[in-house]
Amino acid sequence: MDQRLLVIDDSEELAEMIADHFDELGYSVDVAYNGRDAVDVLARGFAGVVLLDYRLPDVDGLELLDKIADLPVTAKVIMITAHASIGMAMEAVQSKGAFYVHSKGEESMLERLTGTVTNAFAQLNLEQKLQSLEDQMGSRYSFANIITQSREMQAIFKTLEHVVESKVAVLVQGESGTGKELVAKAIHFNGPRTKEPFVAINCAGIPDTLLESELLGYEKGAFTGAYARKKGKFEAAHKGTLFLDEIGEMNLALQSKILRVLQEKSFERIGGNDTINVDVRIISATNKDLEAEVAAGRFREDLYYRLSVFPIHLPPLRERREDVPMLARHFLTKSAEEEGKEIVGFTQRTLDRMVAFDFPGNVRQLENIISHAAVVCTGNKLDIPDLPAYLRKGAAGSGPLAFQGDIGLTTGSGEIRPLKEVEDMAIKNALEACNNNVSLAARLLGVSRATIYRKVGAPES
Repeated sequence: MDQRLLVIDDSEELAEMIADHFDELGYSVDVAYNGRDAVDVLARGFAGVVLLDYRLPDVDGLELLDKIADLPVTAKVIMITAHASIGMAMEAVQSKGAFYVHSKGEESMLERLTGTVTNAFAQLNLEQKLQSLEDQMGSRYSFANIITQSREMQAIFKTLEHVVESKVAVLVQGESGTGKELVAKAIHFNGPRTKEPFVAINCAGIPDTLLESELLGYEKGAFTGAYARKKGKFEAAHKGTLFLDEIGEMNLALQSKILRVLQEKSFERIGGNDTINVDVRIISATNKDLEAEVAAGRFREDLYYRLSVFPIHLPPLRERREDVPMLARHFLTKSAEEEGKEIVGFTQRTLDRMVAFDFPGNVRQLENIISHAAVVCTGNKLDIPDLPAYLRKGAAGSGPLAFQGDIGLTTGSGEIRPLKEVEDMAIKNALEACNNNVSLAARLLGVSRATIYRKVGAPES
């Protein structure tokens, strides 16, 4: 930030003395002798530190402090006054947002003022950096930045854009590796709680005996090894979002305790008696069918309905194969940069092999495949020999890469089939071989996607 300073004081002698002092120190200094002129300077887009006299000829300094707060400026205000009192100073700092209050007339005023101005600029720069980080987080985890051209995924994100502004609990369901935590972060960082904590805990990664203490915290001496008080995840997420990953792994006893926290919005740490009130938005995720878990008696029905006010299901990658090329190119750019290699893309057969693969590990598995391939690649394009062994061999779990069966040009009675019938059979076999992936089938047939849509009479996506 530029070292810009605005001195507002009706004493021309004092204002010029302060201005000259900071000008010699390299600051860019403006001077105003009344509130009206000061507002004119600020309204032109001021960003920096303001030195404001408590008494001005046309406005009280505290009133002007309120006006500054309403202007679109980035500023820290330091009050300077010959009429300082504890009450005025407290009101200026605590109620009006002043950075500091200085007394006029002290021999060391300029020296002390210089230190305060330096600290004010340091605070402004820190806040600017924090705001930049928050903006980056919001941009990084926006729905628009989640790579997909799947209509189903885009419809989910469109719906979630309305959910981010609410407080409702969201349950994200889907197989491992489909991006459940990424969606949870997009909800948090694009909503009103973006400046508050996002706290995540994997309920499957912590033993049952420890999970309760991780969530609720504990007091010193609550159990062997509790040498000091520890805040739990609920307390850490106060005013923000708590992401309960793999919630389906939580045991029934703890489920009942978590249900009480959600109902009462309060709890006690383990070993404690003090009630702790929390305001937390809950986003949970699971790769299990929680309705089936409820039916089987392994998950509380009342907790399920608390968590699934707004349920969404993320489809596995094998159900949105059109996303594979986009995701693969994204991961390749990232991996090539990390490895310091110039890899510009994929051979067509490599893309076809990946598009046809079922990816039981979903997007996470695709990222690992590309990372592996980027390490071993020696050319400027990833090829099949660069892929992991199970994918090079077209292992179980991958879709067929060639058409199955023979398309006869003649019928059983020896008659020549009409050309349209042969085309229809070829397209049908191709779509079956490619698990209805129109893009892959079109490439293997040597026609456009539009041609296939037209031939099968389906609307083009």
